[in-house]
Amino acid sequence: MKDYHYFQKIENAIASHLNLTELKTGIQIIRNEKGWRENEIAIEYIWIVEMSLSFVGWGSIFQIKFKENKFRQYSNEDKLVQGILLFNNDGPHEIYFTEDLNTSNEIIKSFNFNLFEANNSITLDGVKYRIRIISKNIDSFLNVNNPSTEEWKKWETEIWKLGQKLAGQSNNTNMKNLFALS
Repeated sequence: MKDYHYFQKIENAIASHLNLTELKTGIQIIRNEKGWRENEIAIEYIWIVEMSLSFVGWGSIFQIKFKENKFRQYSNEDKLVQGILLFNNDGPHEIYFTEDLNTSNEIIKSFNFNLFEANNSITLDGVKYRIRIISKNIDSFLNVNNPSTEEWKKWETEIWKLGQKLAGQSNNTNMKNLFALS
């Protein structure tokens, strides 16, 4: 239950910054200031990876895949929204995200790992990942400490590549520190 409530804060912060009522898959109704239906968008999937690095801090990296759909006069395109969300003791406090019409996605391909083996050694410190995956008929939480198997390392490499790219683009010192950019 703790993960669920924790991720609710993350999801609410992301949704708020994207002007969505909530993060969920399927059709989302966009309302204007009077509460009238203005547009509808479709979300294919959402993943959020919360990272906790010993002696560095914690934050999340996320990706939301919007599907092409039409609503009245609106033609909503396929797009990826990717971002970083940082925390302090009060909760989410800094966010950076980008939108990309190129929806080819290496990270989704790297979500191909053994769910029963991530690290066979003792994990006292290092990096801890809390993963939230939401897609059609999937709503899942995973916790992984210091993954070391080949599949998990490939996934971790892709997560860090995206994080470093976004942190660099953000020009935010705290985001750069999280992803070890100087």
